[in-house]
Amino acid sequence: MFDKFKNFSEILSNMGAFREKMEEVKKRVSAIRVIGDAGAGMVTVTATGEGLITNVFINKQLFDADDNKMLEDLVLAATNDALKKAREATAYEFQSASGGLDLSEISKMFGGNLG
Repeated sequence: MFDKFKNFSEILSNMGAFREKMEEVKKRVSAIRVIGDAGAGMVTVTATGEGLITNVFINKQLFDADDNKMLEDLVLAATNDALKKAREATAYEFQSASGGLDLSEISKMFGGNLG
């Protein structure tokens, strides 16, 4: 009977350490900044590891062009590139912390956007 209690105590102890590690990872993820680009850098978009867009740069030459569709496509492509890089960087942080385990479901509980 006491062996079961000891095992449960160990599990709870490990959960605390795991929670601390996940909080550490969450801080690192929130500090991630990635840049997506399109049109050879004519449009760049900066995103956080949490998937938020923080900056958009559009080269002023694109405003002089009459092709609005091209500008829209470049903004869309740069945004998708930035969000893809943010997901990859976040996945890397969680996998590094877990020793290669897939924590995508667990990361969602902590506000992550994996998977």
